[in-house]
Amino acid sequence: MYHHYTFTTEQRSETEWAMPLLAQTLADWGFESFQEEPDKGLLNAYISDDAWQESEEVATQLTTDSGVLTLYNIEWHYRQLVASSGDWLAAWRSTTFEPISLQGRMLVTTPELAPSSPTHELQLLIEAYNSFGSGEHHTTRMILEHLLDYDVTGAQVIDMGCGTGILGIATLLLGADSLVAIDISSECVTNTLHNLQLNGFAPSEQISVLHGDATQLFAYPSKADLLFANIHRNIILEDLPHYVAAVRSGGEVWLSGFLLSDRTAIYQALETVKLEVVDEVTSEEWLFVRSRKG
Repeated sequence: MYHHYTFTTEQRSETEWAMPLLAQTLADWGFESFQEEPDKGLLNAYISDDAWQESEEVATQLTTDSGVLTLYNIEWHYRQLVASSGDWLAAWRSTTFEPISLQGRMLVTTPELAPSSPTHELQLLIEAYNSFGSGEHHTTRMILEHLLDYDVTGAQVIDMGCGTGILGIATLLLGADSLVAIDISSECVTNTLHNLQLNGFAPSEQISVLHGDATQLFAYPSKADLLFANIHRNIILEDLPHYVAAVRSGGEVWLSGFLLSDRTAIYQALETVKLEVVDEVTSEEWLFVRSRKG
């Protein structure tokens, strides 16, 4: 079961910068999925019932089924409804998602919306159960576009906080040799396994989908050529040493899921673990950082 919150504001001229900050704050509070409609001043946010009951911030800041949350001097009017995972998925499929073309080479789409004959060199089928990672969000899209210009042929890949599995599946389609996908949510593990199957892959000696946190990486010391962590800033800052230990010398760690305002904290953490920044990309208020282990 999920709690579906809608946040709206009449201060439409401020949504470009205020909505990403609202989403980041809600992610800090345990929300895991977002659908932004800036032109309407509308943010849909979803939080699992377990996280909803455990979140102190929700209990103190969102105390009623409807009200006003003031953040950075912006008033957000919110309403809360309870929604099943099936309801969330049905709404996403029918009203929210549109196929995404990346550089004219890869099409990210659902089975229902997939063209009858190929239109792109690569087609990635995705069905999101409730998790962040359908390719629509700036952070996911930045990483996917970067992947299309990066040679992953024969690579060993780790996807931390895999969500729907979209990033790891993209590397397999691009020729990666192996994938370890890890998520703390059992539903995300199930979702990733489902999406692997949609794209013609299955668990094997080369493909693993694990339920757990960064401690799962202890079984993969200095093996990965590429590790993704497109997750919450606080988790990245806490688990970064584990990421580094799982990557071989010369391998890369790609980080996103955080705002441009988090850049200083992320860069300081990278320096501490001796990861060299190779590149960075921004999209609106979101940041993607590519780093390399010496």
